[in-house]
Amino acid sequence: MKVLMHTQFKNIGFGARFWLSALAALFLLLLSQQVGARQDNPLDQLFTIRDVKLDETASSANRARQTALLKAEAEAYTKLLRKITQLADRALLPELDVTQRQALISGIEIVEEQSSSRRYLATMNVRFEPSRVSAFLASYGVPHVLGTGRPILVLHAHQRGLMTFLWEDDPIIGGARDEVDWVNRIRGYRFARGEIRERLAISASEVQNLNVEAALEVGALNALQSVVLISSSVVNNPDGSKLLKFNYTATDSGVSGAGAEPVAKTPAGSAAEQQALINMFEQVLEVIDGSWRERLLVDTGTQGELDVVVPSQSLGDLAELERRLAEVTLVQAYEVRELAIPLSRLYLRYTGRQDQLALALRFEGLDLKPYGAQLLLELRK
Repeated sequence: MKVLMHTQFKNIGFGARFWLSALAALFLLLLSQQVGARQDNPLDQLFTIRDVKLDETASSANRARQTALLKAEAEAYTKLLRKITQLADRALLPELDVTQRQALISGIEIVEEQSSSRRYLATMNVRFEPSRVSAFLASYGVPHVLGTGRPILVLHAHQRGLMTFLWEDDPIIGGARDEVDWVNRIRGYRFARGEIRERLAISASEVQNLNVEAALEVGALNALQSVVLISSSVVNNPDGSKLLKFNYTATDSGVSGAGAEPVAKTPAGSAAEQQALINMFEQVLEVIDGSWRERLLVDTGTQGELDVVVPSQSLGDLAELERRLAEVTLVQAYEVRELAIPLSRLYLRYTGRQDQLALALRFEGLDLKPYGAQLLLELRK
């Protein structure tokens, strides 16, 4: 939790002292509200793998349940690594046995379960202990993220023959989306609801053309600032085979790309196209998540401290700076060391390197830059 420890005033006139006293009181009030709102540790969200679905059959329901629990632990561990580490770094980690993996887990929540004499079905949430996971990764030199990325809206248009799908229901597209894990990602992926105003804001052809302006309008209708546009189509090759071609762009990170997935001849029909769409979604999500992970990666074995000055001419700007600072998970604690006009002084304690801190601050709309012999932290203009 980030805490404000004490405040010191300069030797200034009565009028300014009165103004600063009021400012300090309001600042402390705003801080207490922010801290209270952050009692829900965001690491819980980051280190919890949700909606692990299991279906096991064995000689008895109890054996099926035990097998399901072990599979839930293994699947959750794999998904956690995918969520918080980069693909290239995962090769540095050893294979864990059951006991080693269980040592990283702090709890399993059974959301729902059903059983018969030999079959066990369940949905589980698996929570990992952040400190243990961080220590394990640090021992192998693998950095990981300590915060989640912003939520992002997904707009996907797909063409099959003369048919183009955006808002229309299609069992192949729907089946592919259902098979993809959209939940346990570094970013929170959301789908538009298909309301009239969304349909009026963007068309399938605009999604196919990756129209960012129209996409951001739909994002605003869903109270989201970020959108990923995906355009895909099934094309016939001269040899009679089929190919799923796609391109995509994310409006906030500048990440874009294109690719192709073969539509296998077996299994025939819709299953092959559905699998190609699943592969496409997985590729796109890994690229977008990977871009954000790169910005949020932290060497947890490193910590630092900083004294910075912050503009304090306006109570509103100071409160907004504090609000954004509270969202930076690398910042472990901060103090207002001195409250004055036009600049106040803050002390920060953080995890990671200073360049990682600067990048994380910039992510929240804060700039850390030289100011004479000091460092200035201010709202990005």
